[in-house]
Amino acid sequence: MEIKDILEHKKNVLLDREEVILLINADVTPSMKQTSELISNKFKSSADNIVVEKINGQFGSKQFKVYAKIYNNLKSKEKYETISRKQRKKLIEDAKKTEEQKSKQVEQQTE
Repeated sequence: MEIKDILEHKKNVLLDREEVILLINADVTPSMKQTSELISNKFKSSADNIVVEKINGQFGSKQFKVYAKIYNNLKSKEKYETISRKQRKKLIEDAKKTEEQKSKQVEQQTE
């Protein structure tokens, strides 16, 4: 997997980020995580500060068009990016599981 071309690169000073559109060559559709790691290597930024909006591919082609945002810091990312319902629900469930595990550990220690 490699970045073939940078189609568009804009700096958005107001939102403290860079917006890029890339062409990526890959045998299979790359995951969001793989794509963010590839972009982080290219632009010398942390993978946590990158948001991959979408990956478009055409049938039979090994080129994928990637739309991504590269934030300058994590604070800006948290401020301007929204969390989907699905992600929010998953975060709440994970928090409940950790609470239950902590309470079970406390009960076991008191016994």
